[in-house]
Amino acid sequence: MKREIEQNRLAPCLDIKAMFAAAAEEEADIDATLFEGLTLEGGVYPELTFRGCRFVGCRLSGCSLERAALIDCSLEQCDLSNIRMGKGTLQRTKLSDCKLVGISLTESFLLDSIVERSVARYANLYGSKMRHVKLIDSDFSSASLAGCTLGSTAFIRCLLSRAELFGTLCNGMDLADCDLSGIALSGGELRGATVSLEQAAMLGQLLAGVAIKE
Repeated sequence: MKREIEQNRLAPCLDIKAMFAAAAEEEADIDATLFEGLTLEGGVYPELTFRGCRFVGCRLSGCSLERAALIDCSLEQCDLSNIRMGKGTLQRTKLSDCKLVGISLTESFLLDSIVERSVARYANLYGSKMRHVKLIDSDFSSASLAGCTLGSTAFIRCLLSRAELFGTLCNGMDLADCDLSGIALSGGELRGATVSLEQAAMLGQLLAGVAIKE
């Protein structure tokens, strides 16, 4: 990340529902705010922009945050399960130890960001564009990563079992330390990628153009 968020410079949020509602109504950005231990379930808050904010131990389950943008933000130990954030943006943002089960980030932009030690089972990132993104020690089992554009993106020790990658080209990616069991492909998605010998035996006929790491 380009810069770490300094907690002592952040203004604490006391009422997350009121802040989100006011920002959505006034089309105002939310800047340099600390959200700690707060809960927000449900509700529609379109086109919010967060800049330099930090979320710690928050539960934002089931909210609609369509076209939201998180820029220079960090999220730690947060539950974002089933959030709808289609056409959203994560830029220079880091998610650590988060629960992202069923999150919808369709047609979104993930730029210069990190997701680590997080659970994103059944996440939907269909049609998203990722550039300079690191996905580390995270669970994307049964997630939809179909139709994505991956530029300088790395999956490191991730679970991708039963994930859908239809139409997502993995050229140049090293997937040797990821779990690819049951991964759904149409045929050419792994061309130019690197896999392990064990993965190669499992993938069989889907290996055209794939490098094998011994």
